[in-house]
Amino acid sequence: MTHATAAATHRFHLVISTIRSPEHIERCLESIRRARVSVFVTVVEQRPEPDALPVLRDLIDAGHAEHVHEPVVRGVSRGRNRGLAVLRGEIVAFPDDDCWFDDGVLELLSERMDARGLDGAAIPCRASDDSGTMLRWQRRPSLVTSWRVPRTIVAAGIFLRRELLEQNGLFDVALGTGAATPFGSGEENDLVIRALRNGARIAYMPDTTVRHGDFRHDGMTDETLAKVLRYNRGFGRVLRKHGLRGQAAYWTARSAAAVLVARVRRDADGVRFQRAQLHGRWQGWRGTDGHGTRHPFDPATTPSVR
Repeated sequence: MTHATAAATHRFHLVISTIRSPEHIERCLESIRRARVSVFVTVVEQRPEPDALPVLRDLIDAGHAEHVHEPVVRGVSRGRNRGLAVLRGEIVAFPDDDCWFDDGVLELLSERMDARGLDGAAIPCRASDDSGTMLRWQRRPSLVTSWRVPRTIVAAGIFLRRELLEQNGLFDVALGTGAATPFGSGEENDLVIRALRNGARIAYMPDTTVRHGDFRHDGMTDETLAKVLRYNRGFGRVLRKHGLRGQAAYWTARSAAAVLVARVRRDADGVRFQRAQLHGRWQGWRGTDGHGTRHPFDPATTPSVR
């Protein structure tokens, strides 16, 4: 896959990869329309029949959006990489199709990144009632480090300068939701760890947020636990990819302890959740799926910007 860099005519380039019907992106698009900074949005639709074009028409006509139909290329990492075929803005972000931004958030991030000379910013996800949905525990602002990545980085909340992508490559297509592997997350952690090792300065800012619902809102259903397992396989896979043995030991031991605590409390849902985390992290570290089949690393799965 070849990637190019156009002259930056927008402050932000938001790339949304989606397999769902277009009503899921309408709230995000409305928040983009209200922004007081220039935003270009690329919607990569990975559905057999595209139907998002009508909700994008006004932005496309104004030169602020493009629609890409990719019915064959599947997986969120592949979709995002396809959407980055041409970089259109100075700061690049990857909201999920059901995310949206409060008024002023993009402007605030733009100002802070310039004022602090940052290569990137990271913010948590919160629901509309302000309850935490992702990155709930880290409450102090800090610079992102390898140790802090699990508590400060989520794909929907990262904002990276285009130069960072040009220097460090794009998402590993063997990671993330919809990948042709059992590793259903971690693509953003992998990208950020690569950038940090090359000297990138990325700040975590917990006082602002991207709005996003909680995938656990229905409780510990089989579907929810399957996601927890896939997501944590991806997490463990990234730790192994970067040789982070200390972190792997810490997060695995933490999950094992959490299982014991939940059992003592007779919290059946807590036990199921923590066991899924533990098994996922261990399987990801070993590079196996739920059947014990090993999945070797393939360096070709991480594209570069050319």
